[in-house]
Amino acid sequence: MFHFLDRFEETFSSFLLTLMSVAIILQVFFRYCVSHSLDWPEELGRYLFIALVYIGSGYAERENKHLAITILCTSGGAWCARYLPLVALGVTATFCGMMTVWGVNMTYFVWKTGQVAPAMQFPMWIVYACLPLGMTCMGIRALIKFFRQLSLNRPQGSQE
Repeated sequence: MFHFLDRFEETFSSFLLTLMSVAIILQVFFRYCVSHSLDWPEELGRYLFIALVYIGSGYAERENKHLAITILCTSGGAWCARYLPLVALGVTATFCGMMTVWGVNMTYFVWKTGQVAPAMQFPMWIVYACLPLGMTCMGIRALIKFFRQLSLNRPQGSQE
C-alpha cells in the first residue's frame, strides 16, 4: 500500500548519500592534492546531509531505528508494554505534524524572501523544504505504526 513511500525514501536517501560522499571526496581531493580549496562542495555536502537526515527519518521510523527508552515498557508490566508504545507513537505523530506545519511556513518565508546559498547561489527554500517533507514521511510512518499497534491491542472478539 505504501510501496511508493518505501521506494522514495530508500532511493532518495541513497542518492543523497552518494552525492554527499562525492562532494566531500571532491573537496578533500582539491584541498590536499591540488592545494586549491573549492567553495561549493563543502556547502553542498552540508545541505545534502541536512536533507539526508530529514528524508531518512521516515525510513528510520519504518525500520524502528530511532532511539527508544524501553525501561518503562520492560519494567512497568503488561499494561505499560501494551499502551506506552501507543502514547509514544501518538506523541511522535503529533510532533511530526506540528513540525510539518512549521516547516511549510518557514519554507514559504524563505522562498518569499528570496534567500540563496552563499557559495552555490541556489534557492535556500529547497533546503528548508526537506524539513516538512521528512516530517511528513516520518509522521505517516508513525501513524501507520500507531494504527497497527492499536489493532494488535484490541481484545479478541471485539467488534469495534
